[in-house]
Amino acid sequence: METLQIRTTPLSLEDAVHLLRRATYHPTYQATKALVGLTPSEASAKLLADPVPPQPDLAWANTVPNLQDFAANARLWPEMQQWWMSRVLSVPHVHEKLVSMWHNIFTSDYINVYIAQWLLNQHKLIRSNATSYATLAEKMVGDPAMLRYLNGELSVKGRPNENFAREWFELFTLGIGNYTESDVLEAARAFTGWRINGVQGVYSRQLADTGTKTILGKTGSWDWKDVVRITLESDACCRYVAKRIIKQFVEFYPTDEVVSNLQKIVRDANYDMNVILQTLLSSEYFYSSAVRGALIKSPAEMVVGLASVLGARGVQPAYAVATMTKLTQEPFYPPTVEGWKGHHAWITSSTFPQRQRFAEAFIDGRQAGSSAKLLDADGKSLTPDVVAMAKQLPDADDAVKLVANMASLMLAVPVTKKQLDVLLDIMLAGAQVYEWNINSPSATQRIKFLLQAIVRMPEYQLT
Repeated sequence: METLQIRTTPLSLEDAVHLLRRATYHPTYQATKALVGLTPSEASAKLLADPVPPQPDLAWANTVPNLQDFAANARLWPEMQQWWMSRVLSVPHVHEKLVSMWHNIFTSDYINVYIAQWLLNQHKLIRSNATSYATLAEKMVGDPAMLRYLNGELSVKGRPNENFAREWFELFTLGIGNYTESDVLEAARAFTGWRINGVQGVYSRQLADTGTKTILGKTGSWDWKDVVRITLESDACCRYVAKRIIKQFVEFYPTDEVVSNLQKIVRDANYDMNVILQTLLSSEYFYSSAVRGALIKSPAEMVVGLASVLGARGVQPAYAVATMTKLTQEPFYPPTVEGWKGHHAWITSSTFPQRQRFAEAFIDGRQAGSSAKLLDADGKSLTPDVVAMAKQLPDADDAVKLVANMASLMLAVPVTKKQLDVLLDIMLAGAQVYEWNINSPSATQRIKFLLQAIVRMPEYQLT
């Protein structure tokens, strides 16, 4: 029976790296080692309690946009994407995974929103409220980027626009089957009255419909705040949020039982993500063998995770953005209002070989698809130090143990004895086991062979 019973067994190396793979973008050996021996509750509390470093703002963030200068607005998009990726690359915190999750729920994109200041400020709104779904959902109603993306700025008394109300129920709070068409129509009336003024959303009761409405079975002279309150009070909302959290952090197809268990936690915690994640990431369920490797890495997890593990977090953010875009996860540009579907959708006949080529080239200090060198943020050549990375692992001077430890760090599922033997042969490149020397001149190339063989494995796509 699946429950969220708290696990008390101290974390092994495999447990700790599993926690870091799911909770952060940075499952490095050093971070893993720091959690080994802690109980899951202690390890989760440590990750969640770490202060979130401040993020430098972009100079133009709060300037009043020129709505007619299309070229100037378009030039800000790449800068905004690289600003986000620079943050994700440099900050190994649970907060970054939360920000990504909410972006994929409260979606909008730079083509439809167009004004960079609005979209950037929406990102900052998500970032500053990532630990409180209730607060975030309420503030998203009057967010300028969302008002533009779903036509909320055009919605007034007598002429309500249904777009935001429909997505509010279907994608933001309840999910299909938990509301009626009448709920959408009535909520659309309640969401009227918003306008955009500069970089702010402004509410006018004179433009709003404050008449009597029935929403989710409750009747009254509801305005937009009432819709938020009524929605968040519903069991369906708690269940929807619980399922989205499980899909992000544990598995894509959870059972009804485990969703119901987390639903109760969501309700009791009043949507406080720190409390919810503390329970989920400390549970027997989270550490069960059935959910290890049960998710497919997103492009962000591929790119940032590999850079971090190899000690190359300083890679040029523009290259990270370009790679993620090729792998179908362009920052600030989800494919539809439903966001990125994720999981199996990440792997296609096109993206799978591209993932392999990216990883192989990165290990070699090259950009995928060319002989061009990897560059850091200052435009200087960046070559991952694979020997230094290997020396962090225990028994790096023992070829057999090094291969086993490297596979354990890099792969989310156990490998077979046969697979380990093949990896060992690849690393040794014809030499004998007793000839292995981590300090020899050939060690760099041999470790590259090992790492490249690992990232070519289908199992490497799992997390």
